[in-house]
Amino acid sequence: MTTILLPIALLLLFVAIVLLAFSLLPGGRGTAVRGMAFRQAELDRLPRYLRIIYPLLDGLSPLVKRIPWASYRAHATTQLQRAGIAEALTVDHMLVFKVLCAIVLPLLGAQVLQLLRNPGVYVLAVLGAFYLPDKIVTSLRQRREKQIVRAMPGAVDVLSLSVEAGLEFLLALQRQVERGLPGALRDELATILNDIRLGKSRAEALKAFATRVEMPEISSFVSVLVQADALGASIGPVLKMQAERMRVERFQRAEREGARASQKILFPLVLFIFPSVLIVILGPVILQFIYAR
Repeated sequence: MTTILLPIALLLLFVAIVLLAFSLLPGGRGTAVRGMAFRQAELDRLPRYLRIIYPLLDGLSPLVKRIPWASYRAHATTQLQRAGIAEALTVDHMLVFKVLCAIVLPLLGAQVLQLLRNPGVYVLAVLGAFYLPDKIVTSLRQRREKQIVRAMPGAVDVLSLSVEAGLEFLLALQRQVERGLPGALRDELATILNDIRLGKSRAEALKAFATRVEMPEISSFVSVLVQADALGASIGPVLKMQAERMRVERFQRAEREGARASQKILFPLVLFIFPSVLIVILGPVILQFIYAR
């Protein structure tokens, strides 16, 4: 099996290198990415290893367009949107990435680990590698959601101060987008502004934001704003109350993470540190007892 798959892996590696070199040539980048119109900043959101093999993924993506996996396509589209990379990485790219992982990673692992040369274990490794890209996207989504929740209290504070200073909510939101720190939250706020400019109401744009992120903190924040908008209440005090609530929740999350860290440190403490301390303390006593005889 190894003698058959090794030439295939080398061929795929050669194609990846050729496409990568072609994409870096002047005038060749547009062809390598098949005329995609997303900005370089959007492509830079991908991990570095995905950016390296991206020309290969893009070159092979037309081959999987006709795969009728509707349930996975719907689920993967949602996950890519929530990870903030849907404009750069499509479902077709994901399918190619899954196939490449299922072929290349078990083959490389079999060259290093004798266990993977067992046919049964090799099949399990292929299945695990096939679902590895989904785990990568899930990790990117979770990291992005944590960034959004971490940045929300400060952003809501700025919005509250701007509204109370006399700015209209959309102008305050635009100023936050223009002057805020780069990150996932600023991208989402920019998307809210774009949705409103394209004809959506403020409530619809905020609900779409909650749908994209799907976190309890964001859903609660959006529901309060939508309710205040529907009742015609002043949005400044509402933003101030939400900022205070988010700061309290951030402090509570920090306390929970600290409690989890104290539990997680028990394993290395018992496995590595405690035996070393015992050796240092009891070692001389045991040696003296042995050689005293």
